[in-house]
Amino acid sequence: MKRRDVEIVHRNGQFWVLSVREAQPRLLTEMARACGYSVARICQRLEISERQFRRVFADGIGMAPKEWMRQDRMVTARSLLREGRSIKEVAMDLGYTASKVFAREFNGFYEVSPTHFQRKDCSFRMRAAG
Repeated sequence: MKRRDVEIVHRNGQFWVLSVREAQPRLLTEMARACGYSVARICQRLEISERQFRRVFADGIGMAPKEWMRQDRMVTARSLLREGRSIKEVAMDLGYTASKVFAREFNGFYEVSPTHFQRKDCSFRMRAAG
């Protein structure tokens, strides 16, 4: 069996990228964010083809890289919005070309707009604290 240059493994509730070209394992979420959630940029960094990356990803996670990145991006977006960051700021931080594109994807994923999510989350926290 051929040794893999790159593997994605699940440890302690997180996905890690193991690469013979990197000295230390890296959190997949950190790598994805640093590469702007771009499969092509991640592949460049790991020095593997997109086809090989999709294969490694499916073996390690069981889904397509783009679908996982979409989910990870939305979970990160929710956390950033809860911190009180503006929608525009969150969109830029997560590599969206425009806040409208981010809002449309957020709404499609959570079935609520980012603005409504922030208002609802803020009012919930105020009631819980009071």
